[in-house]
Amino acid sequence: ELVGNQIGDNDTLSAIVARLIGADLLVILTDIDGFYDGNPSVNPNAKRIPFVPQVTDEIRTLAGGTGSRRGTGGMRTKVDAAALVNEAGIPCCIISGAYPEKLYDLFEGAQIGTVFGKKIG
Repeated sequence: ELVGNQIGDNDTLSAIVARLIGADLLVILTDIDGFYDGNPSVNPNAKRIPFVPQVTDEIRTLAGGTGSRRGTGGMRTKVDAAALVNEAGIPCCIISGAYPEKLYDLFEGAQIGTVFGKKIG
């Protein structure tokens, strides 16, 4: 739920718009190729989690605080956005924006990035 109806970042804004229009899917392009069980920039053994059926407190803890030097929200706001759309039955996928052509693979049902909510395809 939004605090004081403040949007604050593009992840939250995209989730709100996805809910308002009844989107089939929310895709968040970022500088990392999904959600990990640790911070891959400091932990070389961190593993990507391909599917998160539900955003829990444990998942939020794994997401941590603000992240990338390019963005303001980091992984936590992306996970919160996923939870927001999942509440409306909309899946969310976090993938790297480095190769936007991978969107075609995603839409064909390939497992890339991390899908939150229900599986795609």
